[in-house]
Amino acid sequence: MHPTQTAGGPNLNISIAAPPIWTYAAGDTIIGSVNRHSHIVAPDAKISLTLVGRARARLITEGYPSKASSYGNWKLFKLPSQTLLHGPIHIPSPSTPADCINIPFSINIPEAASLSAVGNHTQEESFIPLEANCITQHPLPGTFSTEWTGAKACIEYYLQAQLRYIRNGLWYVQRATAPITLGYPTVDAGGIRFALQRCSIVSRVRSHRLLPSMRDVDLSLMQKTQRILRLSSVPGFSFEVVMSVPIAIQLDDSSPIPLVIRVIPQRGGSSSAIWDVVQRVDVIAVKMSILSKVEIVLKPSEESFYRIPNDEHVFVQHLGLEKAFEQRKDPIVTFAGPGDTPVDIGSVLQLVLRHDGLMSDGKRLSPLASIRPSFVTFNTRLSHSILWQTSLSIAGETRTVSMTTVVTVYNSASRL
Repeated sequence: MHPTQTAGGPNLNISIAAPPIWTYAAGDTIIGSVNRHSHIVAPDAKISLTLVGRARARLITEGYPSKASSYGNWKLFKLPSQTLLHGPIHIPSPSTPADCINIPFSINIPEAASLSAVGNHTQEESFIPLEANCITQHPLPGTFSTEWTGAKACIEYYLQAQLRYIRNGLWYVQRATAPITLGYPTVDAGGIRFALQRCSIVSRVRSHRLLPSMRDVDLSLMQKTQRILRLSSVPGFSFEVVMSVPIAIQLDDSSPIPLVIRVIPQRGGSSSAIWDVVQRVDVIAVKMSILSKVEIVLKPSEESFYRIPNDEHVFVQHLGLEKAFEQRKDPIVTFAGPGDTPVDIGSVLQLVLRHDGLMSDGKRLSPLASIRPSFVTFNTRLSHSILWQTSLSIAGETRTVSMTTVVTVYNSASRL
């Protein structure tokens, strides 16, 4: 199962009046022409054109005595075919450009799925409710294609032209296809507010340097040994790392992504001698990886014993945020203690997430092929989460904590 490819030639071809990499939006109008250049003599012919939108998935699972294959095919809408020509066709051989057929067309992309999408599908096969009001208000998903072991998912849109003609008493059919790229639904920039979610984890360090009087003193061999052995005589500092991060991110938004880090002392687990001591915290690095989970659900079959086949896979993309810390001359510093002060890493580093990677101060940290917005349609769902790995240095001791947060990724407010 592969996305539909461009197909056509002198017998029948579709020319779209747009650049090859053009991205359409739901509700747009596609213009172009259907043409034929090769010789033909047909007393009765018909050239028609239609727009197809569908979401397909396939899953192959190991089984006994053979592998089981499951498929899902949803037609997102059903448009009537446009009849571009009906009658006799005569292109002589040899021909001139004036003899060739070149028929212009204009076809509108629907703004949402249609009720015809349901067909013979059941609710168990769909991630979205199959109620009429839900379907007709469901925005069309963008063009999408991915695969992993044993599974493939594809959302595609393409024009299909057909020439059907009779010659010598026999009917002949020739076809041409032209895929189009449909963008994900856009959201007004003002509609995205960086509402924050809070995640936290508790960690602990031991060091003589937690004591103010020991911060700049060379440790003795005994003190170093005590630290290595993590003896109770070495002061301990327990702290909670609290990160406030976005619930939603809009791709290509120029506003820095909030990434607020706060270190809160915890008296439980800390030595009483340092309860009221303000500790300096150096944020050494933050690694940021976006996890994209693709889920598919398919039509039950005899091979699957009529169970609802489904599968999922998580794709990991490392955004290279740690490079922004490597390029800094001075560390990012915050403090833990009475009156602790949070630090907004996103503002300090001017972090912006583009569709092709994470930017810091206008420079891309790690190029990516693409970050695709979150979406859900009948048989496919794409959701995101972010893995944060934060490395902190307190009193010369380094701790790395990891947290994962769910995030909704919205498309850019403008068409790219």
